[in-house]
Amino acid sequence: MSDNHSQTPDLDESNSVLTDAAAAARENQMRTEGAEPISLWIILCSAIVVLIGGGVLFGGNFFDYKNFVKSDYVRQDAPGDGESKMIPKTAILAYSKIGEKKSVSCKGCHGNNGEGSSAIPPLAGSEWVSGPSLRPAMIILNGMKGPVSVAGKNYNGNMPAQGDGLSAQDLAGLLNYIRTNLGNSDDKLITVEMAAEAIAISKERGGGQITAAELDEKYNRDLKGEPLDPNTLVNPKTLEPVAAE
Repeated sequence: MSDNHSQTPDLDESNSVLTDAAAAARENQMRTEGAEPISLWIILCSAIVVLIGGGVLFGGNFFDYKNFVKSDYVRQDAPGDGESKMIPKTAILAYSKIGEKKSVSCKGCHGNNGEGSSAIPPLAGSEWVSGPSLRPAMIILNGMKGPVSVAGKNYNGNMPAQGDGLSAQDLAGLLNYIRTNLGNSDDKLITVEMAAEAIAISKERGGGQITAAELDEKYNRDLKGEPLDPNTLVNPKTLEPVAAE
């Protein structure tokens, strides 16, 4: 009986073995925690960042455009890119396109065809439109008030100034539009430079609505400069004359 009992494992001894095994497992887990294999993608991305950073800092001309492009290579412009691709138009068409857009406020009072009304003078057939070019420019820029005779009929109205925000190009386009459309005709166009003179004169005047008497006394003349032939080819964006191809 005593021999059989001595061969049986002691309970405390078994518990000790289990406890030691558990402790070893925990210690092994603590050692390996956070030491999982790094993703291949992380390693690859890190290597690329280091390569680029090193190239920028120490590589000199490594990323220079010239290292990747032939010395005689010339990049072509995209279709329609740049002013060189702008198709020239005749001056009358180019100026009138700008002027028509700017004439919306004019037509609001004077009518779509410039016919006017019983209280508002017409643009069509008006000597104030087709006469000396400085006069209509000053009317547009400053507005007009008081009595005025247009095409044999007397009016006494109040027109607000239309020059706020109007560029020389806009003014030239508007003047040419009303002087060559709406029942009017002119064989010479007002250039951007001529319109710029009108804007300068208006600023020097100091503002305020103008009267027919003042126009006749001080501004009854053409704008200075060489008028433009309506058939001259121009860049439709800049209105600069261009050579015919």
